[in-house]
Amino acid sequence: MSGADRIRFAGKILGSHRDYWVAAGALNEPEETNSDPAIEKRGSGINHLVYWVTDNLLGDWIQLPDCIP
Repeated sequence: MSGADRIRFAGKILGSHRDYWVAAGALNEPEETNSDPAIEKRGSGINHLVYWVTDNLLGDWIQLPDCIP
């Protein structure tokens, strides 16, 4: 979760084979350029926050992609 300005625990998803922890935060790094005008920019609208998930708190966290229509 490098590059996060603020981060907080967002919840836990109980799965049938694994449980997943979810964190939400704001990135202070610049957004990748996006040519599709239908996708809201990171930091605004539905992409206001960035989300990370893991199934092992001691393992790596995976950053989820921005939401698209």
